[in-house]
Amino acid sequence: MEENLGLRYIASTLESKGHDVEIVPFNSEHDISDAVKRVVTFSPQITGLSMMFTSRAREFCRLAQALREGGYQNHITAGGPFASFNSEQMLKDFPAFDSVCLGEGEHIVSMLADYPEDLSRVHSLCYRKPDGSIRTNFSTGNQDDLDTLPFPKRMTFHEYFDKPIASILTSRGCWRNCAFCSINAWYERGGGKKFRVRSVESIVAEMKDLYFHHDVRIFNFQDDNFFLPKPEHALRRFEELRDGLKHEGIEGIAIAVKARPDSITYDSIRVLDGLGLFRVFLGVENAHENGLRNLNRKCTLDQILNALRILNDFDVHLAYNLLMFEPDTVLDDILVNLRFIERHIENPFNFCRAEAYPGTGLEVKLRAEGRLLGDYFGFDYRLKDPRSEAFHQIANYAFFDRNFSDFGLHYFNMQVDFYYQLLRRFHPEVLMQTLRAAVRNFIKQTNLDTYECLCQIYDFVATADANDHVMVRGFAREMRERVDERSRGLHSQGERILRWLSDRYDRRGKDVGVKRFMSNTGALSFLNCKPMPYSSRDSLEKLEFVTSKAEWMDEADLLGVASSPIPYNIFKNRFAEQKEERR
Repeated sequence: MEENLGLRYIASTLESKGHDVEIVPFNSEHDISDAVKRVVTFSPQITGLSMMFTSRAREFCRLAQALREGGYQNHITAGGPFASFNSEQMLKDFPAFDSVCLGEGEHIVSMLADYPEDLSRVHSLCYRKPDGSIRTNFSTGNQDDLDTLPFPKRMTFHEYFDKPIASILTSRGCWRNCAFCSINAWYERGGGKKFRVRSVESIVAEMKDLYFHHDVRIFNFQDDNFFLPKPEHALRRFEELRDGLKHEGIEGIAIAVKARPDSITYDSIRVLDGLGLFRVFLGVENAHENGLRNLNRKCTLDQILNALRILNDFDVHLAYNLLMFEPDTVLDDILVNLRFIERHIENPFNFCRAEAYPGTGLEVKLRAEGRLLGDYFGFDYRLKDPRSEAFHQIANYAFFDRNFSDFGLHYFNMQVDFYYQLLRRFHPEVLMQTLRAAVRNFIKQTNLDTYECLCQIYDFVATADANDHVMVRGFAREMRERVDERSRGLHSQGERILRWLSDRYDRRGKDVGVKRFMSNTGALSFLNCKPMPYSSRDSLEKLEFVTSKAEWMDEADLLGVASSPIPYNIFKNRFAEQKEERR
């Protein structure tokens, strides 16, 4: 549902060559009718479908067929990982498609627009010849120099608290080769280098355009990993980015990034924090060394724990995912992941199974072992250990809405913290400790509820007969009802907190202190005063109050809480001082 940067890069490249381009939204199957009307009305020479996700592939195939039925007779091509991996089979099964692009689309679609009548001249294209046979042209590889590409075509922007947000890329590809990830396989399919970076000058120039011409203040970096392979190189790059943005007068921004745990260092996060870091999606994936090894993560548990410590110390929105199930998972592995959830209950998370996408290490392994099920619209497999497979099936069924719905509780849990951290970046003066506590408590309550339900599933499969399918299905239904009922209650709690956050933002610049929040207690004069510290039981009888200052006060009250919200710059300075003291 976010900006599709692939389409926007292709659009700007085509426009730079004199073509007219329109980007048509297609977010669900319900959009087919509108999408067909817009395409037929625009009547383009080429229509390209961005088939990124296996889960939506059938919808795009139906859209292609609907375009033909709606009277569209020109060229239909497809791109993205799903289409690329399954290009020949898709062209055989779905005659509505004319071709499939096998790599990054800017150069391929431009050539397709140049030679629509002679597809043999279009590099990296798989297409259907007039005689019905399928041909794949030679691939020249993806573009090495990303700086030569025009900036993505921008049209509309989502907003959070009236601050426009834009997605942006500083690199393409990834420098690891995880067994579950299709990134490397896709780049190998397209040819060329699998990991390339833009220059800092190019990144600053794009951010400058977004900042001054579109008022963008939130930058969502969509890099598969925002960091470089070597920490010292990443640190130097972030420092150059910081200095470049400062030189251009770009300040008061917030940034979100994705990262591997082994990329996180204190020095790099310190620099990013100065840039406005408010969110990190951390690829934890698995908390057991066996799982990390089977998924080819090339990452240790110690590195995961270190990354969590650093990011939580900087108090950013930290969310992570657990691929808790992989082909060789056993119950002991699951138990270790449950313990991990228990000990890191303060951060929003989600869990699922590692899927076997085409071209990945998992797909190759399962195919070689004769364990691959399903078809190219969704490969499937069963865990080797029957009890672990029973656990996965029960958990997948019971948590389906909580984990995978667009409005699922685990995503909503992330959303609440996301909103809080944005307010903390842009309007710390409207926040209060009580609100912070409500946000943190909601996150922990959600996570604890998930943890408790998962533990109930663990206890069941540890003692039940995994082959008693009637009993397993019955327990799964019970857990689904239990999880869904609890989700509704927790979701309502989160909605109240979101309304509270929105209300605090709407009242910015007004009197939004604790006094207003507590006004329903009546006119109590001492609420506008600062209590003296508690020293003994006798002091309660002699408790005196002093008038609080209007500005922020450095000293804490008797509970160790500042008399008003702590501005973010003061928090950062204190945090840095504490770090230096601990060193």
